[in-house]
Amino acid sequence: MSVLDAKLKFSFLCDYASVSRDGKLSMNGIFENINSRVFPTRHPLMFVVANISGLNNKDKFTCELANKDAADKKLAVISQEVTVDPRRNFGFIGQFVNIAYEAPGEYVIRFFIDNKELGAHYFQVRSMAQGT
Repeated sequence: MSVLDAKLKFSFLCDYASVSRDGKLSMNGIFENINSRVFPTRHPLMFVVANISGLNNKDKFTCELANKDAADKKLAVISQEVTVDPRRNFGFIGQFVNIAYEAPGEYVIRFFIDNKELGAHYFQVRSMAQGT
């Protein structure tokens, strides 16, 4: 298989995620948006869960969090070399801790294998100021 075979099957944002000893994925508090009354704001803890098919035996996996309009200014990056049986999917659980969001807007988590973008997960950081 080549990196061209790799595909992002799904991704979720949630408050907590884990895998049991027998391989069962659990996710609690799946969400689509982050709401705040004041900016800048910090989000204390967010788990990112993704599933990718078609990986080779050894690949470099990267997950990047950025503002959609300023993707070159990454808020956080998780990068690791992964060894996967090519007949199985790669399950990823990552944590973003205490991420600062300067302003409301659309944000994106992009997933890469060997620097090839496989897909993205978009979400909103919204202002919940009183009176709006």
